[in-house]
Amino acid sequence: MQTESQTSIHALYRLIDEECQPAQHSARAEQLQKAILKKFFKASDVVIRLTEREVHITMSPLLSDARSAEINLEIPKARFSTFLQNCIKNDSGSKAFYTNMMRYFITNTIA
Repeated sequence: MQTESQTSIHALYRLIDEECQPAQHSARAEQLQKAILKKFFKASDVVIRLTEREVHITMSPLLSDARSAEINLEIPKARFSTFLQNCIKNDSGSKAFYTNMMRYFITNTIA
């Protein structure tokens, strides 16, 4: 029997797969992607730019205003979903965060 947090993590993986489809790019998808990246990289700001073949990500660390501290990543579009799934930590604190995030997305999708 799965716990609520395990079910939420699996549902989050499915949501990531759905939201990373090229035809599915939306403000909601970007909001989800940014939340995952901010949590994993402890970033205060995340900018995601899509090109034909890649996803370009620029992040600013929470504790730095220096432009030199920015993190820049280029991820092939075909691997972006897997990359985001690998950013999900499976500890108790993260499970609670992702369970609440899924509740937020469910509530705001229905409303």
